[in-house]
Amino acid sequence: MDNAAEHTLIRDFSRDVLTQLAPQELPLFTTISAAWFADPAAAMKASKNRDAALGFGTEAFSILFTPLILQVVSEIMPILGGIALKATETAVGEEVSIRVRKMFRRGEADTNASADAASVLTREQLGDVHQHVIAAGKRLRLESVQAQRLADAVVAQLVLPKE
Repeated sequence: MDNAAEHTLIRDFSRDVLTQLAPQELPLFTTISAAWFADPAAAMKASKNRDAALGFGTEAFSILFTPLILQVVSEIMPILGGIALKATETAVGEEVSIRVRKMFRRGEADTNASADAASVLTREQLGDVHQHVIAAGKRLRLESVQAQRLADAVVAQLVLPKE
C-alpha cells in the first residue's frame, strides 16, 4: 500500500474511533491529523504537554486525544495488513480451486461463502488487536481506563457493520 492510501486508511479509521471516544474534537481532527502526519513525534510531544498547553482536567486531555489515536491506529495497521493478506491469500486460493473445479463440472452453482468468511477477523485476532492497543496506550502513558476504552473503540470499529 502506498503512503497516501495508508494515510487515508489511518485517518478514516482514527476519525471513526474519535467519533466514539471524543466527538467534541471532530472539528479539529483535520488540522490535528495533518500536523500528526507531517511530524508524528512533534504531535506526540505536544500531546504529552497537554496540561501545560491547555489547562487541566478531562477536557484538556480530550482535545489532544487525536494524536494518540492516530499513533495507536498507525501501530496496528501492520497487524491488520498481515491479517488481510492472509485472508486474501486464503480467499484467492479457494477461488482458484473453485474456478478450476468449474472447468470440469459445468453448471455448478457459484458460491462466495468461503471468500466472505475469510474476510472476518477471528476472536483471537480481535483479542490480539485489543491487547496491542492496550500495550500501545500504556507506552503512550494513558491511564488504564483510557487505554481500555481506546482498545474497545478500535475493536468495535473492526466488528460493527458500517452504516
